[in-house]
Order: sequence, then structure tokens, then C-alpha cells
Amino acid sequence: MNKKHMNLFGDKDKFAIEAELWQRDEGYIFINYCLWIENNMVGDKEQTAVLSAELDRITKIAELKGQRYITPNRLSAKQITDNLINSIWFDNHNDHDISPAENVALKNLDILSQYGECFQGFFVFLLEGDGYEWLLSKEDGNDKYLDIKLPYGFIYSCFDEFLKWIKDSTILVLRRDEVSTTSL
Repeated sequence: MNKKHMNLFGDKDKFAIEAELWQRDEGYIFINYCLWIENNMVGDKEQTAVLSAELDRITKIAELKGQRYITPNRLSAKQITDNLINSIWFDNHNDHDISPAENVALKNLDILSQYGECFQGFFVFLLEGDGYEWLLSKEDGNDKYLDIKLPYGFIYSCFDEFLKWIKDSTILVLRRDEVSTTSL
């Protein structure tokens, strides 16, 4: 028997996370998810992964809140995105291009990548500024760039809701209908 649970966090017109959790016959729990930036899909919502393999990637975003401040030195979103890709992914550092705040590592800006792989074919970066969050993305292999600046807390609140939903869904919906109890 298949069990599925779907949800949308945020607003596709601005930023959203679309997700589906599913499980077949009490086996592994799987997740399909993507991001939306101004009605543009970032990722591939048809790509399936084992939930336990994705949780570190998703959890890391909220854990590093407040550790993504940079000074972009008046560069465009495209320039910042390319500089981050070169600095983080290809170790081609140029300290004059991007200035992270004290105690902020460039790797903290790269979200949803894991084990040397970008997120479903996209490089995705989250930057924090005074009163805003700035999400930048570029599709690997082509020149499709997306970016959006939103009031501080908007993107993080979507990820917080997403994580809470995963926890609640896997405990209450996808696991066995009856919870077994054992006495210690």
C-alpha cells in the first residue's frame, strides 16, 4: 500500500518549497521536492530521494541561520552567483569579489548541495543582509539565473515549516497506523 503526503510552503509568486513524502508497504520513506522562485521551478520535483539522505541537507539551512551575512561589493546577482560558484565549487578564490562577514564561511552560503553534488542540477545560495534574505540560483550547464530578495525571515520560515511538516508527517502519517508500545 502506498501512502503519500504533499504540501506547499510559501508562495510560488515569491518563494516556495513544494514537497511530497511517500512510503510503500512500511518501507523507506521517500521525498520529492523542489523550490520555486517567482514561479520558476528550481530543481526537479519528479526526482525521488530517500528522506534520510536528504534530511541533513534540509536541516543545515535552518541550523546556519545568521551565518550567511556578506557584503556583495555592488555586484549584480549574476556576478555574485558566478563568483560563489567559482569560489566554493572550483576553489578559485578572489577575496575582492565577495566579502563574507566576520566568522561567515563561504560554504555556508551554498545551500542544498551535498557530497559534491548541487541540488538537482542547480546551484543555490542563500545570503543574509540587513533586513533581507537573498536567494540566488543558477542551473548547472546553462545560463538560467534566478534571484529574489525577501524580508528577513521569509525563506527561513518556509524551511522551518518544511522541517516541521517532515517530522510531523513521518511520525503521524507515513509510519504505521498503530503505534506499538513497549514497557521498559
